[in-house]
Amino acid sequence: MIVHSFKSSIPLALIVSFLCGCSFEKPEKLNVVYICIEDMSTDLGCYGHPIVKSPHIDRFAKESLLFEDVHCQVALCTASRTSIVMGVRPTTSGIVKIDDPMLETLPNTVSLSRHFRDNGYYAVRVGKYTDPRSGPLDEAFDTTYEEWGVESNELVFKGLEEAISQDRPFFLAVGYKQAHDPWTPSAESRALYEPSRISVEHRTSRFQYKGEVTELSERQMQEMVCDYYGEISDVDRLVGSFLDELKGRGLFEKTIILVGVFDHGFSLGYHERWGKTNVWDIETEVPLMVRVPGNPNNGKRSSGIVELVDVYPTLVDLCDLPLPPQELEGTSFVPLLDHPDRAWKKAAFTHGAYNLPLTGVKTKAYNLVHDGEKAPMLFDRVTDPLNLIDISSEHPDLVSDLLELKQAGWRAALPE
Repeated sequence: MIVHSFKSSIPLALIVSFLCGCSFEKPEKLNVVYICIEDMSTDLGCYGHPIVKSPHIDRFAKESLLFEDVHCQVALCTASRTSIVMGVRPTTSGIVKIDDPMLETLPNTVSLSRHFRDNGYYAVRVGKYTDPRSGPLDEAFDTTYEEWGVESNELVFKGLEEAISQDRPFFLAVGYKQAHDPWTPSAESRALYEPSRISVEHRTSRFQYKGEVTELSERQMQEMVCDYYGEISDVDRLVGSFLDELKGRGLFEKTIILVGVFDHGFSLGYHERWGKTNVWDIETEVPLMVRVPGNPNNGKRSSGIVELVDVYPTLVDLCDLPLPPQELEGTSFVPLLDHPDRAWKKAAFTHGAYNLPLTGVKTKAYNLVHDGEKAPMLFDRVTDPLNLIDISSEHPDLVSDLLELKQAGWRAALPE
């Protein structure tokens, strides 16, 4: 049993959101389904990718509100999932490694799914929710079917059956692992992608996996990217099948559904790496679509900056739950569900794995990258989405302003 030793200090934006609530009517006691795809970048048709085939997720994007500018707090599994599951940032938790013990480090916090359990929901996990290497959670689920990530919908449908067999609302977390390396897509999905269409410009041929370094040919680099895209198409079918199951069971209009990620993006050869752990946009930017039944804005898009640490307070807000004992360091984005075009956060704050001093401060237009020792770098996120060209010397005043924002911290970037 967890003993709570401190009270919440609630950000003003979250208090305002709770007082105002949703402006649209929604059914009482909605279920929650969080469909997450591991190591998933925004390489999807609905995010404008010219090659990737993701028709099922694209269809859901037209049935939900798509957030165009979403960032994780750390581009590493455990660190990112901690910010979501516990609702705190790495600058508070200190968790920046794969095997950092989550519950041991944060003993006075209540995890997202445990909070739903404590408030009458039946909680089921099917697939990767937190990384098992980070230790146990706080009795966060009534039932767990798998914890490393699922590759088919067999267990997913069992988990759904278990959830709906209870006479109460449910919280169901589904974690698909297809986009996590090694990439071994089905022949059907792999056939959708022609290697010659993949540009290798700016990608490194040096590939490191589990300590072994391989020098890739241009063709091998193209094949590797096609394999990654093939995995996306594989998981797209699974997501589509599961969403169809929810519709077939009459749950689509009774359930808040999130489709996106629970960790981070992937560099795919850019910035001299094929993995993650840094603060470039390609590693921190992730997809997120949220469908709330009855929301007239379903089918629209929001360009407001969202961080994955915002998921916990948003779900608490949407489901009218009391606040957990810890301070939630994210901001409920229910106001964006109400008004997708409204002004929102000034910036997102991301941090390097294994090296907490590395920070990315991302406004709508720029990404400031600073490790506290070297000179800061500045990138134009609009004209240079891969963050390849450092323009800091051309904009010293802007660099100074963003360094001040970095020093002031995430609270200084909250919506007004």
